[in-house]
Amino acid sequence: GAGPERFVAVALPRSLELVVALLAVVKSGAAYVPIDPDYPADRIAYILEDAHPMCVITGLGAEGALPKDTPQILVNTPALAEHSGTDLSKVVDPGTPAYAIFTSGSTGRPKGVVIEHRALVNFLSSMQERFDLGVGDRLLAVTTIAFDIAGLELYVPLLHGAAVVLASPQDVRDPLALRSLISSAEVSVMQATPSLWHALVADTGEELAGVRALVGGEALPGELARTLVARTASVTNLYGPTETTIWSTADEVGADAGGVSSIGGPIANTRVYVLGAGLCPAPVGVAGEMYIAGDGLARGYLNRPGLTAERFVADPFGAPGSRMYRTGDLVRWNTNGKIEYLGRIDDQVKVRGFRIELGEIESVLAAHPDVAQAAVLVREDRPGDKRLVGYAVPTADATLDPQALRAHTAKMVPGYMVPSAVMVLDVLPLTPNGKLNRRALPAPEFTTSTTGRAPRTPQEKQLCELFAEALGVEQVTIDDNFFELGGHSLLATRLISRIRTAMGLELDIRPLFENPTVAGVVDQLGSVKKARPALRRMDRSKYEERS
Repeated sequence: GAGPERFVAVALPRSLELVVALLAVVKSGAAYVPIDPDYPADRIAYILEDAHPMCVITGLGAEGALPKDTPQILVNTPALAEHSGTDLSKVVDPGTPAYAIFTSGSTGRPKGVVIEHRALVNFLSSMQERFDLGVGDRLLAVTTIAFDIAGLELYVPLLHGAAVVLASPQDVRDPLALRSLISSAEVSVMQATPSLWHALVADTGEELAGVRALVGGEALPGELARTLVARTASVTNLYGPTETTIWSTADEVGADAGGVSSIGGPIANTRVYVLGAGLCPAPVGVAGEMYIAGDGLARGYLNRPGLTAERFVADPFGAPGSRMYRTGDLVRWNTNGKIEYLGRIDDQVKVRGFRIELGEIESVLAAHPDVAQAAVLVREDRPGDKRLVGYAVPTADATLDPQALRAHTAKMVPGYMVPSAVMVLDVLPLTPNGKLNRRALPAPEFTTSTTGRAPRTPQEKQLCELFAEALGVEQVTIDDNFFELGGHSLLATRLISRIRTAMGLELDIRPLFENPTVAGVVDQLGSVKKARPALRRMDRSKYEERS
């Protein structure tokens, strides 16, 4: 029954079956709705309710994350092998949906962006024209399918005879394992956010020398840009919101990259405007809001006609009836005819590549029965270390536990949207006109345990010092929880890398998530091997034989 204007959800871990399922849905003429099985149950249930898919393709252990009454097609069932392999001979209209992907929403619930075939094909054609992938190229796919940039990683290589190398979620969280995979699989192209590239280039050797680096999802710092140029074959900075189909602009990065990220110019069949008050074009060097028009525009938001009309507005510079998307990004043209990204003009932010509406997290915090008011913002108290911080005011006679509030939030939103810390305040600071004064919100206080045990051995002492160094605190006990002191997944990868470098231990990152204390790490050391002195390139024939 799958066909045009119908939706099929896909909830599978990163695997061969995931890629086959996505291609199968597209070939049927239907549109897929990607769901990360690791998302909280409440978020998955909301997406399924909002998208109302005809069924969910799942399996490989992911079916347990779905509501029990969800119609399912299990990929690991023998019955699937009995279906005919006859070509479907489907003819799909370019205006039918190819996928609907859910992004963070300011109303407290995620919103689905519907992308049509014409927009996706235009994007894929433009990326191939720019990167010219072919037989012999191997692109490393590291992005969760619920993040739209995964579309480049999967489809561009497969359309042109190149290979897709699927990294496991464990590899993505472990820079050493990821660098080893790049070397052994002879990866030639890789796309990642600046946050992941930061972790990957730390203490790296020659693994990236032949890799073409694609960077996007958040602003590219000048220092990272210069490091990547020095250590990789080439660097391309990419920019684009989900609503305009993955990437809308691109720029080749040179060794002279400055502190302000240049996002270049528009890709094929795309128009970019920098507009000021009254939708007047901003002069060169003057900041304005970025609007995007052209073949990449989404149909709109699923079941949200009002929001669609608000963000997809009439294009006064295009043909009659054409639209443009209001990005909310602050940019400017430079004298070289390129666009420089300056930041956001609203409460939407990007943290480690993920686009986040602060209002969604605030709504979740405020839904706690003991919270009267809530606010969330991104702080960068240490350069390059962006953290979400929540602030809560209790209801009358209530006592709030910051860790309980974080746990409450973790049940409702993905891990990357859970604040590193929640501070309890008597009142939220206000400006003279009565609005929330975000500048007056205090910096988070990450305090170590007063009852935790002191290190008992030189090894525990060294680990405590490495934990404190990664967290930016003076000291920790062996019982202090890494994540309750402000740690997050990116800091965790950096900590594991530092442990390997400083202590020569080939420690896996998973135990840190399972028991995030020095004592917990020490319990794992009995089965840990000494780190290898260097990565060796694996013979390609051996890699293929192992695969």
